[in-house]
Amino acid sequence: MINSVQTSSDHARNPAWTIEGYDGETHYSDVLKALSPAFFILAAAAALMLAIL
Repeated sequence: MINSVQTSSDHARNPAWTIEGYDGETHYSDVLKALSPAFFILAAAAALMLAIL
């Protein structure tokens, strides 16, 4: 039978993700670009809610 539970040493040797591309900086402009569609949707929803008052 194969044991599907990994031990902590297995996790240390085979991490689920790696940080090879991490450059140590927070890219706020990239974060804002990623969030801009959500801000637009929230602003449109707020405008529509105000319009029906």
